[in-house]
Amino acid sequence: MSTKISENTSVQLDLKTVIAIISITASFVGMYYTLQADIEEAKTLPPTEVTRLEYELKEKWNEDMILSLKESVEVIQQEVDILSEEVKITSSMIQDGSEADTKLDELNKQLEELRNKKPQTKVIVKEVKVDKKGRKL
Repeated sequence: MSTKISENTSVQLDLKTVIAIISITASFVGMYYTLQADIEEAKTLPPTEVTRLEYELKEKWNEDMILSLKESVEVIQQEVDILSEEVKITSSMIQDGSEADTKLDELNKQLEELRNKKPQTKVIVKEVKVDKKGRKL
């Protein structure tokens, strides 16, 4: 069965359907032009930059974190010192030549190795070009 559309073909749509089709088409056209206008406006705006306040806040946060880590390391170092003294006191108390004496010597050796070990630090430097006002280029 084939249908031919010609000048004599009639299509019957009620008024509600025609109005709905026109409304939907008009809303899509309106959205398209609104979107195009927004895109053109966005093209003319300057690129977003890191403001001085934002930069200073990040620097302050970094400084606070470094100080916090420094305090934590100092506390840990104090705990190690206290534990080392406890080991020395305990080892002097059991200097009877027993098996515990060799274990204490082993612990002292491990403590000394930890003290002599230097932390591995990596410094990452990223060069950022800025203008005279401190804005990122």
